[in-house]
Amino acid sequence: MKLQVGDIVRYLNAVGGGTVTKVLNENLVEIHDESGFDMPVRVQELVLVERPNTPKKETVAKTTQSFTETVEEVEDEEIEGNDNPHLFVAFVRNAKDSAVFETYLINDCNYNLLYVLYTPSEELSKCIASGMLEANAKIKVADLSYDAISKLSKVQLQGILYKNKPYASQSVFDAEVAINPVKFYKPGVFVVNDFFDEDAYVIDLYDAEKVVKEQQREQLRQVNVEEIREAMVEKQKSEGNPKPQVKKNEESVREVDLHIGELVDNEETMSPAEKLDLQVKTFERELTKAVKDGIEKIVFIHGVGNGILKAKIRGCLDRDYPQYYYQDASFQKYKFGATLVYLRKVYR
Repeated sequence: MKLQVGDIVRYLNAVGGGTVTKVLNENLVEIHDESGFDMPVRVQELVLVERPNTPKKETVAKTTQSFTETVEEVEDEEIEGNDNPHLFVAFVRNAKDSAVFETYLINDCNYNLLYVLYTPSEELSKCIASGMLEANAKIKVADLSYDAISKLSKVQLQGILYKNKPYASQSVFDAEVAINPVKFYKPGVFVVNDFFDEDAYVIDLYDAEKVVKEQQREQLRQVNVEEIREAMVEKQKSEGNPKPQVKKNEESVREVDLHIGELVDNEETMSPAEKLDLQVKTFERELTKAVKDGIEKIVFIHGVGNGILKAKIRGCLDRDYPQYYYQDASFQKYKFGATLVYLRKVYR
């Protein structure tokens, strides 16, 4: 089915509909829906309700002219200092049905985004939504029931970032994030946020700055391994002993549990903000003490939770202690609930 500008359509698998305002390509059109928003929708997801009596050639000509004029007049509305590509997927409880979650894709940067959001599979992946999302904007991509979410193990986002003016080129990316359906009914997951008036569960999908840091850390690891290997070879040569000597690791490791139950006897009278403040201050105090004591490694157990304490700790390390390298602690022992900090000065 070919749709034209002005066609009145309704959604195939959802309530509502709207009017076609742009034909983006043979598989994608932009519609102005009943809520007053313009959004890209796949043609396969629409049903034609009514077509105005306008000759096809004239409609196509007007569409082309309108698109050309739009491109020439577009000026990116940028937020100063927001050029780092950062993308999120978010879930908001439906106001009428708490078992339904409105699903959004958020583009929190000055780049426009061409995207495909889908559920990956070893056999056949399933597309959730695709289209173009403007800079510093969000778009609703689906209404998902809890039953549908419980069948998701992860979602994946493929995208291209660009501007309508000269810009610093960004890599094409393919980001994946796990979805834990249990969290959708746990306290402290749907919280106050920067993107919605309502509490929302916001998941970090892609952060270009974090990707670059991970690449730098991996390069540092490779450099350190190579330096150690070369040092061992030189030592063997100098000692005239070709047999490798296994050296026992004698580095001391200190472990600090930041769970609030380990820090206070009664946490019931404390607000979430007071708990977080105490945990962050304890982290800073113990880090300073470990450096003073000459400890080489320290493990901070923050738990998995909603990730706020982990983000606070790592943000503090990045901002105030850039000379120290950190990583996830032993997965076998802590899962994703602890951060290991090396207190030898290794500049990242």
